[in-house]
Amino acid sequence: MIKIIGGIYNSRVIDAPESLTVPTKARVREAMASALRNEVNDGVVLDLFAGTGALGIESLSHGAKKAVFVDLSKEAVSVIKKNLDSLKEKRAEIINNDYMSALDLLKGESFNVIYIDPPYAQKEYYKNSVSKISELGLLKDDGAIMLEYEGDMPYLFDDFKNQKSYSYGRTKVLILRK
Repeated sequence: MIKIIGGIYNSRVIDAPESLTVPTKARVREAMASALRNEVNDGVVLDLFAGTGALGIESLSHGAKKAVFVDLSKEAVSVIKKNLDSLKEKRAEIINNDYMSALDLLKGESFNVIYIDPPYAQKEYYKNSVSKISELGLLKDDGAIMLEYEGDMPYLFDDFKNQKSYSYGRTKVLILRK
Protein backbone atom coordinates (compact mmCIF):
# COMPACT_ATOMS: atom_id res chain seq x y z
CA MET A 1 0.00 0.00 0.00
CA ILE A 2 1.20 3.47 -0.93
CA LYS A 3 -0.15 6.74 0.39
CA ILE A 4 -0.44 9.76 -1.94
CA ILE A 5 1.42 12.60 -0.23
CA GLY A 6 -0.28 15.73 -1.52
CA GLY A 7 -2.82 17.45 -3.72
CA ILE A 8 -6.43 16.44 -4.21
CA TYR A 9 -5.71 12.77 -3.41
CA ASN A 10 -3.69 13.58 -0.28
CA SER A 11 -3.60 10.59 2.10
CA ARG A 12 -5.48 8.31 -0.31
CA VAL A 13 -4.01 4.83 -0.44
CA ILE A 14 -3.21 2.99 -3.68
CA ASP A 15 -2.17 -0.61 -4.26
CA ALA A 16 1.15 -1.96 -5.50
CA PRO A 17 1.76 -5.06 -7.61
CA GLU A 18 2.91 -8.09 -5.65
CA SER A 19 5.80 -8.75 -8.05
CA LEU A 20 9.22 -7.09 -8.03
CA THR A 21 7.96 -3.52 -8.42
CA VAL A 22 9.75 -1.12 -6.04
CA PRO A 23 7.52 1.93 -5.51
CA THR A 24 9.07 5.38 -5.29
CA LYS A 25 9.43 6.38 -1.64
CA ALA A 26 7.03 9.00 -0.27
CA ARG A 27 9.77 11.50 0.54
CA VAL A 28 11.14 11.22 -3.02
CA ARG A 29 7.64 11.73 -4.48
CA GLU A 30 7.13 14.73 -2.20
CA ALA A 31 10.46 16.29 -3.23
CA MET A 32 9.73 15.68 -6.92
CA ALA A 33 6.27 17.23 -6.59
CA SER A 34 7.99 20.33 -5.24
CA ALA A 35 10.86 20.39 -7.77
CA LEU A 36 8.54 19.83 -10.75
CA ARG A 37 5.56 21.89 -9.53
CA ASN A 38 5.66 24.35 -12.43
CA GLU A 39 5.87 21.65 -15.10
CA VAL A 40 3.25 19.37 -13.50
CA ASN A 41 0.59 22.01 -12.85
CA ASP A 42 -1.81 21.90 -15.83
CA GLY A 43 0.74 19.79 -17.73
CA VAL A 44 0.82 16.38 -19.38
CA VAL A 45 3.00 13.74 -17.74
CA LEU A 46 4.41 10.41 -18.89
CA ASP A 47 5.07 7.77 -16.24
CA LEU A 48 7.41 5.36 -18.04
CA PHE A 49 7.95 2.03 -16.23
CA ALA A 50 4.91 3.05 -14.16
CA GLY A 51 4.74 0.05 -11.81
CA THR A 52 2.17 1.25 -9.26
CA GLY A 53 1.42 4.45 -11.14
CA ALA A 54 2.36 6.45 -8.03
CA LEU A 55 4.40 9.11 -9.86
CA GLY A 56 1.69 9.76 -12.45
CA ILE A 57 -1.09 9.65 -9.85
CA GLU A 58 0.86 12.04 -7.62
CA SER A 59 1.12 14.38 -10.64
CA LEU A 60 -2.63 14.16 -11.28
CA SER A 61 -3.18 14.88 -7.61
CA HIS A 62 -1.01 18.01 -7.96
CA GLY A 63 -2.88 19.41 -10.97
CA ALA A 64 -1.62 17.64 -14.10
CA LYS A 65 -4.31 17.68 -16.78
CA LYS A 66 -3.35 14.21 -18.08
CA ALA A 67 -1.04 11.31 -17.25
CA VAL A 68 0.06 8.50 -19.54
CA PHE A 69 1.19 5.32 -17.77
CA VAL A 70 3.45 2.78 -19.51
CA ASP A 71 4.35 -0.65 -18.18
CA LEU A 72 5.11 -3.99 -19.77
CA SER A 73 3.76 -6.00 -16.82
CA LYS A 74 0.11 -7.02 -17.12
CA GLU A 75 -0.01 -7.17 -13.31
CA ALA A 76 1.26 -3.59 -13.00
CA VAL A 77 -1.22 -2.35 -15.63
CA SER A 78 -4.06 -4.10 -13.78
CA VAL A 79 -3.02 -2.43 -10.51
CA ILE A 80 -2.74 0.99 -12.18
CA LYS A 81 -6.25 0.58 -13.63
CA LYS A 82 -7.55 -0.42 -10.20
CA ASN A 83 -5.85 2.58 -8.57
CA LEU A 84 -7.23 5.02 -11.14
CA ASP A 85 -10.71 3.49 -10.81
CA SER A 86 -10.60 3.78 -7.01
CA LEU A 87 -9.84 7.49 -7.40
CA LYS A 88 -12.48 7.86 -10.14
CA GLU A 89 -9.67 9.36 -12.21
CA LYS A 90 -10.44 9.83 -15.91
CA ARG A 91 -7.48 11.99 -16.98
CA ALA A 92 -5.29 8.98 -17.70
CA GLU A 93 -4.19 6.66 -20.48
CA ILE A 94 -2.49 3.30 -19.90
CA ILE A 95 -0.20 1.58 -22.39
CA ASN A 96 0.68 -2.08 -21.76
CA ASN A 97 3.84 -2.39 -23.85
CA ASP A 98 7.63 -2.32 -23.64
CA TYR A 99 9.03 1.16 -23.18
CA MET A 100 10.61 1.59 -26.63
CA SER A 101 7.46 0.49 -28.48
CA ALA A 102 5.35 2.69 -26.22
CA LEU A 103 7.53 5.71 -26.97
CA ASP A 104 7.09 5.02 -30.70
CA LEU A 105 3.31 4.87 -30.15
CA LEU A 106 3.47 8.28 -28.46
CA LYS A 107 5.18 9.99 -31.41
CA GLY A 108 3.46 13.31 -31.97
CA GLU A 109 2.59 13.72 -28.28
CA SER A 110 4.26 16.35 -26.13
CA PHE A 111 4.93 16.05 -22.40
CA ASN A 112 5.73 18.56 -19.68
CA VAL A 113 7.22 15.90 -17.38
CA ILE A 114 8.54 12.44 -18.15
CA TYR A 115 9.33 10.08 -15.28
CA ILE A 116 11.86 7.34 -16.03
CA ASP A 117 12.03 4.81 -13.21
CA PRO A 118 13.00 1.39 -14.67
CA PRO A 119 14.34 -1.55 -12.70
CA TYR A 120 17.53 -0.03 -11.27
CA ALA A 121 19.80 -2.78 -12.64
CA GLN A 122 18.77 -1.91 -16.23
CA LYS A 123 21.01 1.17 -16.57
CA GLU A 124 20.84 1.12 -20.39
CA TYR A 125 17.09 1.81 -20.16
CA TYR A 126 17.90 5.35 -19.01
CA LYS A 127 20.12 6.11 -21.99
CA ASN A 128 17.78 4.40 -24.47
CA SER A 129 14.71 6.20 -23.09
CA VAL A 130 16.25 9.67 -23.09
CA SER A 131 17.67 9.16 -26.60
CA LYS A 132 14.30 7.99 -27.96
CA ILE A 133 12.44 10.83 -26.22
CA SER A 134 14.82 13.35 -27.80
CA GLU A 135 14.66 11.67 -31.20
CA LEU A 136 10.84 11.73 -31.21
CA GLY A 137 10.56 15.23 -29.69
CA LEU A 138 8.30 14.01 -26.88
CA LEU A 139 9.49 16.57 -24.30
CA LYS A 140 8.21 20.15 -24.46
CA ASP A 141 10.92 22.81 -24.67
CA ASP A 142 10.19 23.91 -21.10
CA GLY A 143 9.66 20.35 -19.84
CA ALA A 144 11.67 18.09 -17.55
CA ILE A 145 12.74 14.47 -17.46
CA MET A 146 13.14 12.83 -14.05
CA LEU A 147 15.43 9.81 -13.78
CA GLU A 148 15.23 7.79 -10.57
CA TYR A 149 18.07 5.33 -9.92
CA GLU A 150 20.51 3.81 -7.43
CA GLY A 151 24.30 3.88 -7.59
CA ASP A 152 26.05 5.89 -10.28
CA MET A 153 24.52 7.06 -13.53
CA PRO A 154 26.98 5.80 -16.17
CA TYR A 155 25.63 8.08 -18.91
CA LEU A 156 25.98 11.75 -19.72
CA PHE A 157 23.01 13.62 -21.15
CA ASP A 158 24.80 16.44 -22.97
CA ASP A 159 21.67 17.63 -24.81
CA PHE A 160 20.31 18.88 -21.48
CA LYS A 161 22.06 22.02 -20.27
CA ASN A 162 20.18 22.23 -16.98
CA GLN A 163 20.75 19.15 -14.82
CA LYS A 164 20.05 18.87 -11.12
CA SER A 165 20.69 15.82 -8.98
CA TYR A 166 19.21 14.88 -5.63
CA SER A 167 20.09 12.10 -3.21
CA TYR A 168 17.68 10.39 -0.82
CA GLY A 169 19.75 7.68 0.85
CA ARG A 170 20.38 5.00 -1.79
CA THR A 171 17.82 6.55 -4.16
CA LYS A 172 19.09 9.23 -6.50
CA VAL A 173 17.19 11.50 -8.84
CA LEU A 174 18.46 13.43 -11.84
CA ILE A 175 16.24 16.10 -13.40
CA LEU A 176 17.06 17.06 -16.97
CA ARG A 177 15.88 20.29 -18.61
CA LYS A 178 16.87 21.69 -22.03
